[in-house]
Amino acid sequence: MRWVSPLSALFAILVAIAPVHAAGRIGLVLMHGKTGMPTQLAKLAAALKASGYIVESPEMCWSKTRIFDRPLADCMAEIEKAVGDLKAQGATKIVVTGMSQGGAVALYYGATHSELAGIVALAPAADPVDPSPYPDFIRSRKTAQQMAEAGQGQTVSDFFDVVNGKTVPIRASPNSFLSFHGLDSPIVTIKAMMTTVLPKLTIPLLWVSGTRDNGQRIADKAFATVPGNHLDRHETVDADHVETPDASIAVVEDWLKTLQ
Repeated sequence: MRWVSPLSALFAILVAIAPVHAAGRIGLVLMHGKTGMPTQLAKLAAALKASGYIVESPEMCWSKTRIFDRPLADCMAEIEKAVGDLKAQGATKIVVTGMSQGGAVALYYGATHSELAGIVALAPAADPVDPSPYPDFIRSRKTAQQMAEAGQGQTVSDFFDVVNGKTVPIRASPNSFLSFHGLDSPIVTIKAMMTTVLPKLTIPLLWVSGTRDNGQRIADKAFATVPGNHLDRHETVDADHVETPDASIAVVEDWLKTLQ
């Protein structure tokens, strides 16, 4: 049996655990998609935790049970709380991650928070650029605008939204609904974000698109409007829209190593 000095053994242990310690200094906020729940990112969260990262997976204000119970500005405060929780657990670098609607919000948040270590946008999505196939949604947007102008912006009412290509009924106040869907919302569509949000994003960005996700056809053009950081990446995975988070695990972990 070959003799190993105690010093060599200690060095080997330190090398082995160093990546975990480095990962442990990075905290990630994981935000689900519209009408989704934190379980939508459960596999990604479990993989990240197993690798030593600190993870918070809050239920956001666009979840299945909460959908638009607060306007966009107030939802940003919920991200702030999750960031604070990560720091309380020892995280010194923060990465805000989102899927679909959560991805669009993550991009928006990152554009005004240059102190972040990075943003991960998994199949980021917002309203369809051409809403004509969704007349109920168009009427809802118009009704919400009329109610807001009539001083009824806080009155919870019935509206229709578009989720993954389907029209779904929701209840929300016009103010909350319009903060996401109004024509002057900064995240109303990914196309609009190409002028309102993405050019302001200077921190490292990982954008992941599924090759079978029709909603990501604009991704290359949208990614090109980001000013550019040497750590920016636009990666593709073999997935449709819903499958993208699970298919992105290895890509996300590889990219996070560049931030350590």
